[in-house]
Amino acid sequence: MYLLANFAEVDSTRTALMRSGLELLAEKGYKGATTREIAARAGVSEVTLFRQFGSKEVLLQEAIQKLTPPMAQILPKPSSDLEADLLYLTQNYLRMLEANQGLLVRLLPELIRHPELRGEAGPMGLKNAMTTAFGYFAAQQKAGLLRSDESPFQAAVALLGPLFAQTLLFGAMGIQPPFDLKAHVRGFLEGRRYGQR
Repeated sequence: MYLLANFAEVDSTRTALMRSGLELLAEKGYKGATTREIAARAGVSEVTLFRQFGSKEVLLQEAIQKLTPPMAQILPKPSSDLEADLLYLTQNYLRMLEANQGLLVRLLPELIRHPELRGEAGPMGLKNAMTTAFGYFAAQQKAGLLRSDESPFQAAVALLGPLFAQTLLFGAMGIQPPFDLKAHVRGFLEGRRYGQR
């Protein structure tokens, strides 16, 4: 699972249990993912699972908190060519979504059905990744490359939201309309470059 590339604990048993728990949560749902199956997939006993986490809910809560998209691989190193940088960003973001499409399509409904799994503040790894992404857009605004009359959040959603929709929504329905990333980036920049109105 690409989203879990940075998902590691000092204790490899905990890592194996959390990884197995997320896989089974996505495959079978919260009710269908039993502690026995999670432990078996991790290659440990069910007793070990309870010693490490105490319950399935705690195990899955911790695992979801640690979901961390590898932002260093997604975000470009800023250059003077904003269009090329944003194309790099959209290509990498799309690859990440495609690599995790099955996991995300199955995991998101479980988090909606069982909000206790994501915690009150939401998954910290995902929140930190989003903060990093919004920071990238804020830096482009501060550098004078993008207009600053919309929030970095709005800019990120305008660029990346359609890719999320295309991959997860259309992908789940088996519909793959053509999507021209270069045209999408140019369309995003139209009117957003500093000095344009």
